[in-house]
Amino acid sequence: MRRAARGALAATACTVVLATGLAACGTVKQLTAAEKVSDAFGKITDGKTLKAELSFGATADEIIAFDKLASAKGDNLDRKTAELMAELKISVAVSADKPLKDLDSFKNAQSGADPLNSLGQDPGFDVAYALAGKSGKSYAELRWVDGNFYLKADVDGVAQLAGEDAGELKDAASAFPKVIQDAVAGKWVEVEGKALKDLAEQATKAAGSKAGGASAAPSVDPKVASGLVNTVKDVLSRNVTFEDKGKQDGAEHIYVSAPAKALADDLLKSVKPVLKDIPGMEKLPGSAPTDIPDKKVGLDVFIKDGSVSAISFDLAQIDSKLPADAHLPVKVTFSKDAAEAPKAPDGATKFAMADFEQIVTSMMGSKAGGKIGGGGTAAALTDAQLKELTAKGIPEAQIKVLNQSGMSYEQIKQLLDATS
Repeated sequence: MRRAARGALAATACTVVLATGLAACGTVKQLTAAEKVSDAFGKITDGKTLKAELSFGATADEIIAFDKLASAKGDNLDRKTAELMAELKISVAVSADKPLKDLDSFKNAQSGADPLNSLGQDPGFDVAYALAGKSGKSYAELRWVDGNFYLKADVDGVAQLAGEDAGELKDAASAFPKVIQDAVAGKWVEVEGKALKDLAEQATKAAGSKAGGASAAPSVDPKVASGLVNTVKDVLSRNVTFEDKGKQDGAEHIYVSAPAKALADDLLKSVKPVLKDIPGMEKLPGSAPTDIPDKKVGLDVFIKDGSVSAISFDLAQIDSKLPADAHLPVKVTFSKDAAEAPKAPDGATKFAMADFEQIVTSMMGSKAGGKIGGGGTAAALTDAQLKELTAKGIPEAQIKVLNQSGMSYEQIKQLLDATS
């Protein structure tokens, strides 16, 4: 059951990708139902705001019933966990100063010009993620507003979701900067865009040091990306079928289906030549994994006012060993008008680079048994020593902090060797 639950996000994400891919696929428009789906996904970004929510479309009793069919004897889900699963929802809200479809990032992502790095790069584009209960309880929130990042989490609540106790984490927070203590206490924390950029540059530099050279973020040739998008569209048009189911609760209901294994095989066979020149992609398998069911799977698409209002996918479809009466639907709902533009929270504790340096120092001190130079002084590092130590993968700024805290060259070297 836990495996099925963990697969819910990935499975639903795949269905959304499949359906949104059809939105730009002109080759399917000879079918009335397909045309409705294509147009409905095309209109979902007409507005300046959009909110999507993912949750289980099942009650606690239905989740327990599914678990009894899916789990081995003696390993059944308890009611408390089932109620928690039924209650949880993940949401994302986006907002811009113009229609989303007109943003360069959305255009680039759809065309394949820069699908990996485009989204969220436009000025005036804000986004918020939330893990919450349907009753309103907030577990975690992430916001990107005006180029700055905000985070708030209910540490106890998140630990409960994972079946853990947050006591040890809360006790350890006292050894870290105030920003970490506030975060553990459930307060808003802010990371400025510039600080994020600095952290990313340091991480890239560290990764390059470990690799023995410079390291750059992976990039995809726009021609390759565009070719990949067109290839996927072509595969979908060959494999996906549409069935108009009429009206349901005031929405048009269309069932989108495809033979799972045949679709996966076709995708792998078609995209492998396109991706052969991308590092890491040359070893893609030539056929689908054996655990993909050799049968048709589908999702239900609901359309209101010409735009997609919801998608529902039954997770039971992905396990061919389950009986026909096993069902566990996950649902994504969409709203263009009800979404509130993400806002920067008041009173957030700012995270500075000095905090990051202190955190690294505290963590490394903990690994070294708490011996961080004893508060004394140490000889300043020479350029040659600094070069040798940074080659071990630690940014120069952190090496200098350790030295200034009283650690000598030999102590820092021993610490890095012990924690490598």
